[in-house]
Amino acid sequence: MLLSLFLFILSSILLFLSSQSLLSRLFRILPLNLLFFLLLPGIFLHEFSHILMAELLRVKTGELKLKPEFANGHLTLGSAQIALTDPFRLTLIGTAPFITGILALWLLLRFGLGINFDNFNFEIPSLFRISSLGFGYLVFAISNTLFSSPSDLQSASIPLILVLIIFGAFKLANFNLPPTLIPYLSNFFFILAIIFFISLTINLIFLLPLKYLRRR
Repeated sequence: MLLSLFLFILSSILLFLSSQSLLSRLFRILPLNLLFFLLLPGIFLHEFSHILMAELLRVKTGELKLKPEFANGHLTLGSAQIALTDPFRLTLIGTAPFITGILALWLLLRFGLGINFDNFNFEIPSLFRISSLGFGYLVFAISNTLFSSPSDLQSASIPLILVLIIFGAFKLANFNLPPTLIPYLSNFFFILAIIFFISLTINLIFLLPLKYLRRR
């Protein structure tokens, strides 16, 4: 299970770094409005997830904005107005896009690209089939809007930190997790790692040529 957890953490970090690098390059070569529409499916899912979670937790919501704008020297592609609330609900609201994004990526990869996570066999050429391009584009848009702001990144990291603290506490207290639970947790983190590594692969398909063109 520790290996699966490590792969999940590693894939999360690599996906975040590749996303930041790719988007920074696209910002320099594409008009802002074009990049906004390119990422629009992911932006909508991200901001709507904030609103939906807030409504479920009975926290007042305001306007949902889907447009690029600069605020305090920071570019935002969308925003959702959420009333102030307690730290627990605020964390759940901040984590919502990460959860819905992972679920959407799993659905796209499983049923759109036909990837069987139980018997994993992924080939990069399969991304270039005509029938797969649309689903690959949605994976690109959603995976690159999982971490849209520093506050979202902090919120998404909190559950992971809690998991590490719980595992550490179990080890220090010489407690073992229930044997029947370990395979499920291991498989869960392994599937998340696969999802992020596939998203990373799609990012690298675009990022590497952009880095080469910049050197030329």
